[in-house]
Amino acid sequence: MDDSRDVLLKGQGLVKEFKMGKSTVHAVADVDIEIRTGETLSLVGESGCGKSTLGRLLLGLLKPDQGKIWFENRELVSMKRREFQKVRRDIQCIFQDPYSSLDPRLSVANSIAEPLLINRAGTREECMKRVDELLEIVGIPVEYKNRFPHQFSGGQRQRIGIARALSLNPKLIVCDEPVSALDVSIQAQILNLLTELQERMGLTYLFISHDLNVVRCISDRVYIMYLGSICEYGEAGEIFEHPRHPYTHFLLSAVPVVDPDDRKEDKEIISGEIPSPVNPPSGCKFHTRCPYADKLCSEAVPQFRTEGGQSFACHHPLGGE
Repeated sequence: MDDSRDVLLKGQGLVKEFKMGKSTVHAVADVDIEIRTGETLSLVGESGCGKSTLGRLLLGLLKPDQGKIWFENRELVSMKRREFQKVRRDIQCIFQDPYSSLDPRLSVANSIAEPLLINRAGTREECMKRVDELLEIVGIPVEYKNRFPHQFSGGQRQRIGIARALSLNPKLIVCDEPVSALDVSIQAQILNLLTELQERMGLTYLFISHDLNVVRCISDRVYIMYLGSICEYGEAGEIFEHPRHPYTHFLLSAVPVVDPDDRKEDKEIISGEIPSPVNPPSGCKFHTRCPYADKLCSEAVPQFRTEGGQSFACHHPLGGE
């Protein structure tokens, strides 16, 4: 991965909390993130770790309680709504469930044309011509354009969702678990399509997933998230081959291995339950489940250090002295 690429989107000190009665859920806690032009950056973690909430903050669907977001050096959080609507064209999303993300009352043509018409991207005839082009790009026969979402398979619906995300020629697409609801064979087709579109159109992806096999296949860089915080990030190859944070190591160890000859009999599994985001642990949030934790881990928040192609926040990183 080329470190000299420009930073397309940057989040700094992002915090998002949700009130639940008298309790507060700390969904995103002081997160810094950078997405470079033309790369696929994956955001990985267990369910409930805050990765989808972080994605919605970067999309502008949620407003952070603290922190700032820059897109092409323009600060978004303080931006007025009308000004942000112009930026919205450049940041689009592919959602997890391709059925619920499409309006069942609209034909495929109208679903894809809707963002074009709202943004006045041309006359209705021009928008419909663009719809035909987009359907061809994602591999849906144009003659199906007047059908409704329920008449398509899950993979086809996700292709339609991708076509809609592409309609305004965005620079960044946030892919929120885009293949998790699909069969494995269809997953591969969608991932190949996303890769082809990236090469063809110069797209940048933020790819949110809990499936490490998918992440390994598609990523340039990876951010590992635990209980609302980033614990490790860096080049995908370094993260997968030489994880430095214990949580990353245990995540990778839990990935199912297809070939029996490659399986380890002494597979390492994370012990304990995920702490509540309402009352996260002090110090390092992972210390309650980490076999290497000591008193320092429970008292002091570890600071990030960078070695080689990765950065990690751990008092006792793996592979060190």
